Amino acid sequence: MTSPTVIAPTAEHRLPPLLVHVIFHPRAQSARALAEAIHGELNSDPLVPGLRIPTSCCSERDDAAPPPALQLDQAQRSFVAVLAEEEINIADDWCGFVAETWTACQSSRRHRCVPFQLAPEAWPLDDRLDGVNFVRAFDLPEAETRALVIRRLVIELCRFLSDLPGASNEQPSEAPTRIFVSHTKLDVDAEPQVVKQLVGVLTAEQQNKTWFDSGDTSGGSLFAEKIESGVQDSSLLCVLTDNYASREWCRREVLCAKRLQRPILVVDALASHETRSFPYLGNVPVVRWDGDPQKPIDQLLKETLRIRHGELMLERDARPDDVRFSRPPELITAADLTDKSKQVLYPDPPLGVEEAQALTSLGIAATTPLSRLADDAGLAGKRIAMSMSPSNDVHQYGFSPTHLREAMLDLSRYLLISGATLVYGGHLGEKGYTLALTELVRTHNRIAGIKPVERLQVYLPWPLPVSDAERSRYKEVAQINRVPRPSGIDESLHPDFIPEPSRFDADASPLHRYAFAKGMTEMRTRTAQDDRIVARIVLGGPAGPVVAEQPGQPPTEQWYRSRIPGVLEEVWLATQAHQPVFLIGAFGGVGALVMDIIDGRERREMTWDYQRRAPHAVGMRRIYEERHEQWVDYPEIASELRRIGLPGLNPLLSEEQHRDLCTTRDVNRMVELVLAGLSTTP
Repeated sequence: MTSPTVIAPTAEHRLPPLLVHVIFHPRAQSARALAEAIHGELNSDPLVPGLRIPTSCCSERDDAAPPPALQLDQAQRSFVAVLAEEEINIADDWCGFVAETWTACQSSRRHRCVPFQLAPEAWPLDDRLDGVNFVRAFDLPEAETRALVIRRLVIELCRFLSDLPGASNEQPSEAPTRIFVSHTKLDVDAEPQVVKQLVGVLTAEQQNKTWFDSGDTSGGSLFAEKIESGVQDSSLLCVLTDNYASREWCRREVLCAKRLQRPILVVDALASHETRSFPYLGNVPVVRWDGDPQKPIDQLLKETLRIRHGELMLERDARPDDVRFSRPPELITAADLTDKSKQVLYPDPPLGVEEAQALTSLGIAATTPLSRLADDAGLAGKRIAMSMSPSNDVHQYGFSPTHLREAMLDLSRYLLISGATLVYGGHLGEKGYTLALTELVRTHNRIAGIKPVERLQVYLPWPLPVSDAERSRYKEVAQINRVPRPSGIDESLHPDFIPEPSRFDADASPLHRYAFAKGMTEMRTRTAQDDRIVARIVLGGPAGPVVAEQPGQPPTEQWYRSRIPGVLEEVWLATQAHQPVFLIGAFGGVGALVMDIIDGRERREMTWDYQRRAPHAVGMRRIYEERHEQWVDYPEIASELRRIGLPGLNPLLSEEQHRDLCTTRDVNRMVELVLAGLSTTP
């Protein structure tokens, strides 16, 4: 079916429905690790892949002071989790910051603040918090503390998204969901008595109400009506035992929950076998019973949170004729779709190619919000250069390397879905971006007539090595374009400068650094001057040294090895070739640096005094000068960037869109803006 015209979203529409802020003292390593775990549990749980709750931390300063205030207007709703421990308790400025944040949240129903007490002394932090009941999370082993904090956080988020009161209390006044335990009585007493263990934990937890069909159905009532009434406001916990699929009422409960789009999780507690598996138990998370009754309950709460957050996302992005589903459509849910001209909108991520094709064969049109944008962009066959790598200052922007990597992959995923061919220059190592891209190509190669190998163009510069094993690995999913040794670099300069080195140490000497930099510049010049590349996307990129920490060793600085920071060189060469640049600055690095320079802000990274600290930088520059080769210095680059401004950087976006793209902390919004701009390319 033909997609309607994309309507530009309003400013309110652009805001994500929810942003979770995690506050901790930057020198509290245990709290930092817990913040990373929180982000992972809310975004990277393989059992609940659609659970994508954006998280952010406080921007970090060199003096470890807190920011002036927490920006609570970056989302329609903001949830603040305070990780209070010794470091934050002894810092008066941080205690005051927490109290001010709490006060700001209390003044609005759109915001909520929940402090977690990770140390006995870490309460109340400030006189203004004397009456606030912190969630007690100390005197436990580290793993139990982490599990408790994440469990309570998920519960409070479920309550927050349902507009329920009591998120600040130790004993909430209202449960975030009712858990319907779907089971067969034939197996209740069978070992290992899974149902009894689950109900025992639910009763003790006191954070959720439990609906246990036989005990909650009054005598003389209509069982079918009571079942439906019990399911319609519940999250369904299906205990799949040997006799489950043979019981009529169990099957009815599942079908009812599917029809009502309720959260469902299956506990696989099969002891022996099923004569016939129930086909409608699919399309939901399944966890194998391992004796821990808390695990499936935690996963069901996550699934509940996923669906509630997904509903808000769909509400924001739906068009008038959409039919909204809480999970990807399947036969049982699509059967109720009487008007096949309507499109089913379900939460990201999208289905794989084979499932999408199966739905299409049934006459069902289904998509996700970002898949729709990608389809509307119409980028089939267009080449997009990707300048993406880790930042050296990502923590200063309130993010972590994990946040940055996920944003890189999300942007790449939807460009591939739109049909674009991605162009990337870099190494082929196991931890490199290239390997992750190839997995995306395998998953999202749905464009008819375009082979997978044509979706990813990798430019491999000299002297980075490439083995036969690597060529074989990437043969079917990426085209490796080997950039030859630059002119003037050969064995006459040094015996190491052979056409195909098996290894190359750029830090061995100034001459080695010079040769390596020349190879990088040669590769970047080729991609900048390639007329088939319609634009370049910049995200991250170190503008200085990345601090590496090894257990038991002092921190070390790891510098880039190009002539100048690699992504900065790619931006510079792109501007010289009039190649449009999409600048994403939320994760720091070169993306934020370039925007600061265009806006007239001075940055130490754009001075030779700062960059000369890189290994062999001074000696390398001397070789450039001795060989009478162009050396464009940092002030010259800054002056040119300011001269061309945002219109010269990328005419595909308005200035407002440029600034939105560079400042938004919502990855979905980044994707929207990039796709909107690219859709106007010839």
